[in-house]
Amino acid sequence: MTGKDEITDMLNALSMKQSQLAESLAAGNTQMRSLAKRVWKVQEDERKHIARELHDGVGQLLTALINQVEQTLKEEKDENLQQSLKDSLELARQALNDTRKISRLMRPRILDDLGLVPALKWLRRIMQEQTDLTIELETHIDKELDEETQTLVFRVVQEALTNAIKHAGANHIKIDVASQPSILLVKVTDDGVGMDTNKALGPDGFGLSAMQDRVAAFGGQLMINSAKGKGAEVKMLLMGEH
Repeated sequence: MTGKDEITDMLNALSMKQSQLAESLAAGNTQMRSLAKRVWKVQEDERKHIARELHDGVGQLLTALINQVEQTLKEEKDENLQQSLKDSLELARQALNDTRKISRLMRPRILDDLGLVPALKWLRRIMQEQTDLTIELETHIDKELDEETQTLVFRVVQEALTNAIKHAGANHIKIDVASQPSILLVKVTDDGVGMDTNKALGPDGFGLSAMQDRVAAFGGQLMINSAKGKGAEVKMLLMGEH
């Protein structure tokens, strides 16, 4: 064997090892993505369980308490005690409202019962009711999305909305969700103060960094475009079948 043949054999062996390494890395990445998706599925199932416990357990107990206090109030003649009962009744009603709100935000039943678009409309409405800003929603979904992808879209929009409301000082937020057979695009745009994108996607970010990891597990990208004083755009892009 000549020196040239030996070099050729070594290069071929090296090329084969690189191909094997690339295949191993690809398989490892696929396995990690699959594991991450299973972890988030468990988290969503746990959210659903806690939400139902809050709604059906604590919520029913508070409803029973409210009914009992209302009945006692009707029978009580002492004015001082009546006022105390009225105050207790108001606290119980507030606790019931807060419990229902937390339950719905943890895992809205409308997402499981009616799907993504009704759930986004509901989210837009309740988030707008809590603020003075305007939230606009546009959806163009040409194909039915699977359950996990619907949950992903809902969580991305929820996180982006929460971030814009808490930190952006925005007056207007626009949500766009568009889906075609081979692409899914989600954009949440605000006219607020803007953000430091490196910080937002860093370990001390506003929850968007964790969402970026979640999107990556689905083979997608979560990007932020922002400039100081010029608002921000949170965008998610998924390619392929969903």
